[in-house]
Amino acid sequence: MNQRIPRFRNAEIDEICETLIKQHEGAAYGTRPIDIVDFAIRYFKLRILYVSIAENDPNKLSFLSDGVTPITVYHDGYVQKGTFPEKIILLDKILKRPTERNRRYFCIAHEVFHYIESILTNSPVVSAFHTEFDNNQNYQLDELAAIMNIRECQADRGAAALLMPATLLRNTCVQFTGNKPLRIYGENVFTSKDKDILQDMAEYLGVSFTALIIRMKQMKLFEKHRMDEYITTEMHLNGGKAGG
Repeated sequence: MNQRIPRFRNAEIDEICETLIKQHEGAAYGTRPIDIVDFAIRYFKLRILYVSIAENDPNKLSFLSDGVTPITVYHDGYVQKGTFPEKIILLDKILKRPTERNRRYFCIAHEVFHYIESILTNSPVVSAFHTEFDNNQNYQLDELAAIMNIRECQADRGAAALLMPATLLRNTCVQFTGNKPLRIYGENVFTSKDKDILQDMAEYLGVSFTALIIRMKQMKLFEKHRMDEYITTEMHLNGGKAGG
């Protein structure tokens, strides 16, 4: 019989993750970026280990070990397949680079949520790779299904909720904007000034620009405007109307 995939509503994921972070942070909650490494190690007693992952897909960056499922790695100059003890988050060594900080944090948060999921469902950890989608990669159907499955989507939502809990994200918006609204035109367009602010916010929180935008959309933190307003006010065009 196929294993039942747990489904959590997004609101559940957000509330659970925020409460866990709040308990871990204590009085400092909402005033500083989340130290996801400390959260993983101290709150859940997980270990983090860097290895050279040698799976066929180079976009497989992290793995939460269940003590049973094997993983292929480079070790002592050889490709070896083996298992690791439970409660170890395996990260590819490429993520140790300073330039990979944001991806490193997201991968750790993603795997931490998988562990949280096992607690919520009172079930063993289900090992799976966190694989970044690559537009240039030709995926087989089974590979694409693994990337897009419900559990992985939930873990991505959980990772964002752990790194950007609601109170922290709202406080960060106020800190960087002086409580002025950040405008979004259409679904994806910002003024260059607001884009700079968002990039500074993402760097401060230790997340990618894209992850921040997705999270802020989820929390409805943007002031929405029509694209024709952007064309008129920001590009100073008159929408194709004849000028005088």
